[in-house]
Amino acid sequence: MTDQSTIQRIEIFPLEHKLKDGGFGTSKVRVAVRTATLVKVTTSDGVAGWGESFGPPRIVAAYLEDLARGVIGQPLELREGAWLSRLNAGYHLTKGGLHVAAISALDTAMWDAAARTYGVPVSALLGGRVRDEVTAYASTGYYHESNDNGILRAYIEEAVDEGFTAAKIKVGSGVRDDVERTAITRDLLGPDGMVMVDYNANATVDTVLASLREVADFNPYWIEEPLPPDETHGWAMLRNNTDLPLAAGEALYTRFGFRDYIAEKRIDIVQPNLSVCGGFTEAKVIAQMATAWNLRVAPHVWGTGILMAATLQLLSTLPGSPFGERNAYPPLLEYDRGENPFREGVLKKPILARNGQVTIPTGNGLGVDINEDAVRMWALPSHTLDITSP
Repeated sequence: MTDQSTIQRIEIFPLEHKLKDGGFGTSKVRVAVRTATLVKVTTSDGVAGWGESFGPPRIVAAYLEDLARGVIGQPLELREGAWLSRLNAGYHLTKGGLHVAAISALDTAMWDAAARTYGVPVSALLGGRVRDEVTAYASTGYYHESNDNGILRAYIEEAVDEGFTAAKIKVGSGVRDDVERTAITRDLLGPDGMVMVDYNANATVDTVLASLREVADFNPYWIEEPLPPDETHGWAMLRNNTDLPLAAGEALYTRFGFRDYIAEKRIDIVQPNLSVCGGFTEAKVIAQMATAWNLRVAPHVWGTGILMAATLQLLSTLPGSPFGERNAYPPLLEYDRGENPFREGVLKKPILARNGQVTIPTGNGLGVDINEDAVRMWALPSHTLDITSP
């Protein structure tokens, strides 16, 4: 990269795919469509990088347009300073929300472009790769309209057939149903399998404690998002009334949103999502904070193949510390098994799990090649944007 390498063009691609049979979801909300907003950044050297934002694509696209006009023509390497300046100057907007999700895509694309310019993977810029593959867990067990736990059984059987030894399921619909769903999953994964349960914040302190007292019999590997993220006192009460590992972070934004969760040890597993938290720039800081407070990191992943590729670059760099030479708790990759054509379709060569393991791409940047024809085919034409430097 030369000192003069600048951002010359930013293209914004909002994607939307309607799910069949009314979709699927969590105990909190049903997902009728899969969405994402992708960003392509092209530099003055002709190098392109890609990133991804979570959230309603039409709205996120507007935030991205505003952000893009602020960085177009600027040096590619100015990332952390640019985003922190933006957040501090716009403090009335808070340090969370869709504008941070929009920052996430631009930041990831800029890291991708920078690494491709240097001819190295993003992992090299993040501090260096310490692993070449990761264990993946099947993110599955969604709710459907029929509310039939036979569908859950089919989800887990499919995951086991694919070679997964770990799975995360959706719970939060009442103690009896939570127990039944967890029991089915434990039975199919066997006594040595990892079972994670995800409440998606569809609980109060008393209801989740009632559920956890029963679910604990099935030795869950972690309890994810048992409460809403802003339920500060509730998290403290929960922390003091269960010894089960608690996980959260998919709804937290930037280092500032994670700060108290980490410093007060409300959680055991820190889960930044690269398409939400502020991209690589913030995720790196969040991971370092987690390490400083002796907590585990397991990034949240629920999006396209671009998000998965970016997450693998981050996972490849997370240190084994503080666990030492015999690391019984390595970082895990969330591998969504719900319907989503963008997961494989936006990549020329999809990222696949084989026997529960995923090899981390070794190519430059994110290590993957984008199927740009597919991206343009799925993009919403009314909200696709192309911004160039004057």
